[in-house]
Order: sequence, then structure tokens, then C-alpha cells
Amino acid sequence: MSQNDPLAALHAAVNCYLSTIQTVAEGMGEACPSIGGPYRYRLGRLRTRLAFDSNPAALEESRAVVEAEVKEFAHKSSTYVERHGIELNRALKGLDEIARRMSERQEFYNTRLRQFAGEMERTSYPADPAQLTDLVALQAAGLLSCVESMSHETQSLMTQLRNEFQQVRERLKEAETTDPVTGLMNRREMTRRIEEHRGLGESPTLLLFTLSSDLPDEAAQQVGARLGSQFRYNDLICRWTAREFLVLFQGAAETARSRSEQILPWVAGRYLLDSGETLELGAEVALVEPERVAPELALVR
Repeated sequence: MSQNDPLAALHAAVNCYLSTIQTVAEGMGEACPSIGGPYRYRLGRLRTRLAFDSNPAALEESRAVVEAEVKEFAHKSSTYVERHGIELNRALKGLDEIARRMSERQEFYNTRLRQFAGEMERTSYPADPAQLTDLVALQAAGLLSCVESMSHETQSLMTQLRNEFQQVRERLKEAETTDPVTGLMNRREMTRRIEEHRGLGESPTLLLFTLSSDLPDEAAQQVGARLGSQFRYNDLICRWTAREFLVLFQGAAETARSRSEQILPWVAGRYLLDSGETLELGAEVALVEPERVAPELALVR
């Protein structure tokens, strides 16, 4: 064995490890997109960092990080899937109940319409045109009232059905952690993370990047990618609003301020869109208190 063989073997082992991290990250994103996006994003950044610096301490630290991320993803994704099942069963029960009620009401109105038909068959219609007109008008009014009542009840039941499905969708969104456009953490999950820090008595360091205008989806994706390339894997980044990105910085406020000033010129500037057009964006960044970005957090103590 030549002197270089151990180094070559070590290099190959590190490459295999980095490839495994990337595979795990992609698997998380694909297995449960509504949950896995932030994990894919963070592990991807971890892999990039290790590719530049694969010293033993960094590798050991990454092992602990990957283990923690996989465990957390497993817990959140299983909770999400379980909640999906619960909400699906709830929606099916609601649909079954509405379908039963619609069937009952349909049979009720079918009976009434058959009664109207029978009465019309048995009615002796007068020869006098005026009396005939009055009688037909009376029958028509009764028939019209029946049809309108049937239509009103059907519309009411359909409204209930739409509301039920909308409520299911809203409840499921509460369990999602991923912004569907950027793949970053969404606002709900970031709010939960901030609450966790505050619950431990910690004061989270928050950086709010604000773009000068609303962003088309592809521009938002690029902004997220630029931010992700500049922050560490353990700094949490989320799509806060249509044109705001919030970073939960793992470090002191002064360090965050200094780092954000370095990153800001990279975020602002020109973005090339798929259409070939360019979008010029201004940007600003500020250190913010939790209550500043989410007033509801003022109640969390």
C-alpha cells in the first residue's frame, strides 16, 4: 500500500458521508413535502459547510446534528400523517352525514312532488276560464314553493360541505412546517420555534430582511437560496410574509448585526427570471424583537 492510500480512503469515506447526508436531506423533502422542506434545506447547508471543512470536530458535530434532525423529522412527519388520518376520517364522517341528510330531504321532497302530481290528477278542473286560471295558479304556487325549498336546503347543505372541507384544510395547515414556494420554514413553524426559545427563558436573536416589493415565486426562491448560502445550517430561515424573510440567528445580537450587514448587498440587487427578464430588488435588514414581527407573541411568557 502506498503512502497516499490512507488519505485516498479517508477522502472517499468523507465523500460517501457527504453523499449520505444529501440523500437523507432529499429523502426528507420527498417523503413528506409539507414537513421535510426545512430539514432538506438545513441538511443541504450542513453538507455544503462540511465540503469546505471536513475536520474531525466538524464531522462529529455534524453526526449529532443529523441524528437530531432525523429524529425531529420522524416525530413531526408521523404527527402530521396521523393528523391527516384524523382529519380525513372527520371529513368523511361529515360528508357521510351531509349525504345522509341530502338523501332524506330529497326523499321528502320527492314525496311532496308525488303528492302534488296525484292531487293534480284527481282535481276536477272548472270550465270557467277565470276559475281555472286561479286553480292552476294556486297549484303552480304550491309546486314552486316546494322546488324553492328544495333548492334552498340543497344550497345550505352544500355550503356546510364546503365549510367542512375548508376547516379541514385550515387545521392541516397548522401542522405544516414548510413554505410551499421556497422550501424554507413557514411562519407558523418559525413562530413555534421563537416560542420555544422564549419558553426556555432565552431572548431569540431575530433578523428581518425586507425586500422592496412583492416577489414572484422564482424570485422568492432565489432570495431564499441567497440567504441560505450566507447563513449557517443552524440559523433558521423562514418566509415570513410575501416580501419578508426572518432569520433566527444562533448567536449574539452584535454578531448578527455585523453578519447581516455583510449579507445585505448579496440579497439586494438583480435577479434573473426564467423569462429572461431581470428584477431589481432593494432590501433592508433590522434586528427585531419577537413582538415586533408577531404581536401575538407578546402574550407568550
